[in-house]
Amino acid sequence: MEALAFFAEELLEPDEERTVASHIDTCATCASTLDELTGVGEALAAAPAPAMPRDVADLLDRRIAEAVRERAAESPARDDAAPAAGAPASGATVVPLSRRRRRGHGPGFMPKLMMVAAAAVVIGGGGAAVFNGMLSPAADQSSGVAAPLQEEGGGEAAPEAAQSYTPQVVRSETVYTDASLPEQAALTLDRSPVGGAPSSEGVEPMAPVEPVPAGVEECALLLGEEFGTRFTLVDDASYGDGGSRAWVLFAPRGERYEVYVVDPRCAQGGDTAKSVLDQGTVQAP
Repeated sequence: MEALAFFAEELLEPDEERTVASHIDTCATCASTLDELTGVGEALAAAPAPAMPRDVADLLDRRIAEAVRERAAESPARDDAAPAAGAPASGATVVPLSRRRRRGHGPGFMPKLMMVAAAAVVIGGGGAAVFNGMLSPAADQSSGVAAPLQEEGGGEAAPEAAQSYTPQVVRSETVYTDASLPEQAALTLDRSPVGGAPSSEGVEPMAPVEPVPAGVEECALLLGEEFGTRFTLVDDASYGDGGSRAWVLFAPRGERYEVYVVDPRCAQGGDTAKSVLDQGTVQAP
C-alpha cells in the first residue's frame, strides 16, 4: 500500500519506481488501488483539516518519522552508488517522460509525505508488508505473476481523515538563555497564535511565519517520535551567548508545555536527542 501511495505522490526513487510500475502492469488489483489512492490524495489536498483521534494521529506521526529517518539514512548510500550520466544500461527499463517523477526532499517533500501516510490509512492497512515485499530483491519476478495486494478491509473512509501536521512557526527574535528559558518561553507562548490573545497588556501578538523554514517539520516529527510527544509551536530564534540559530519547540502536556531548544541540524536525522541544547516546562496560557 505504501509503495503505491509513494508512487502516486511522486516520492519513489528511480529503481523503486520501475519495480512498482512493472508490478502494476501485471496486477489489476494494484492498478485499481493506485487509482483509488490518486483520488484520495486529491480529496485530501482539497479537504479542510478537522481534528482526528489521537491514536490515528500518533500512527501517522510514527509512519512519517520512520520514512524520514529511513530515507535520510539511504540517501548517502544511493549518492555513492549512482552511475555516471549517460545512456541507460542494456536491459534497463526506460520510464516514459509522462511518468517521470520529481526527486529530492525539497520544501514540498513533507506535505506530500504526510498525504501519503494519510492515504495509506484511508485506503487500508498492512501497507508495510506490501511495501517491503514489492520492493524486496527477493520478490518473485521470474514467474511473471504479480503478488496480490493484501485484502482491503472496512468501508470507504471519509477524506476528512487527514489533518495538517505542520506546527505553527513564529519568529520572536528572542535570544534564549539557560537562566531565562522559562520566562522567555512563557512570553513567546503568550504572544503566539497557539496561546490565543496575549494575557499581558502592551504585549504584541505574533503572526505565523510563512513559508515554514526548511527542516522544521522534519525536526518536529523526529523529535516528537524520540520523546513521545507532539509539537504545536516552533520559535525560529537564537540561543546562548553567541546567539546561534536555534529552534524552540513547544509540546502541550495537560496544563503545561514542554519546551525544547534544539539545533536546526536535528532535521538531518541521526541521534535526534543529541540536538537538544536545553529544555524546560512552562505553564499553559
